[in-house]
Amino acid sequence: MKPVCRVFVISLFASMLAYPPALSAQWNKKPYTEWSEKEATKVLNDSPWGQTQNLTDTLQMTGQARVDSGQSRIADVFNVNIRIRFLSAKPVRQAISHLMEMKNRETISAQLAAKLKAFAAADFPDYIVITVTSESDKASALLQQTQAAFYKLTTGELKNNTYILAGNQRIFIQEYQPPGKDGLGARYIFPRLVDGKPFITPETGDVLFRSEPAGFTKLNMRYKVKDMMFDGKLEY
Repeated sequence: MKPVCRVFVISLFASMLAYPPALSAQWNKKPYTEWSEKEATKVLNDSPWGQTQNLTDTLQMTGQARVDSGQSRIADVFNVNIRIRFLSAKPVRQAISHLMEMKNRETISAQLAAKLKAFAAADFPDYIVITVTSESDKASALLQQTQAAFYKLTTGELKNNTYILAGNQRIFIQEYQPPGKDGLGARYIFPRLVDGKPFITPETGDVLFRSEPAGFTKLNMRYKVKDMMFDGKLEY
């Protein structure tokens, strides 16, 4: 299997993805180099190619000491956002590249700028690559456990419970790669072609990504294929 395209980006990238999503989407109305920071972040977190699964930990709200103190329990609710994105979709890679360029406009080297441009324009003819990251606006045991779990997962643990469902057909994961230094998250890699034909086509209704390894948070996200058209092409 050919190595999946990786781009080396500085570690601060991961923190940039927590920026609140925009109120409107402009990704199909202008070049990605003209997207605002909010628009680019929306592509990653709330778009046809990037969605967010929310986890909530309310265990800290319980306990007699908390009741007796009379303190507000709202602060003891911990939310974790799990970002599930089609890295093989061009809009996602364009958003990543553009955010990096905007964040480092004054210091970015010509070499890194060229790599980001190539990353944004690359094709994925053989694979569907979904990335998953977890983040929160405050530290918690839930966040720590969720992030640590991505480093422990293996292809073997996922091969029978992680798949993409399109219509009545499903394809199981081909390879899992734990998070690397690039900040893009864990990679779930699937074949793009089945019997020589694209697994997802414009006629496909919904696409479901599901992963249910034992002892780990279940990942379950649905995408509407008709909304995944970008510059006249189906991107996924």
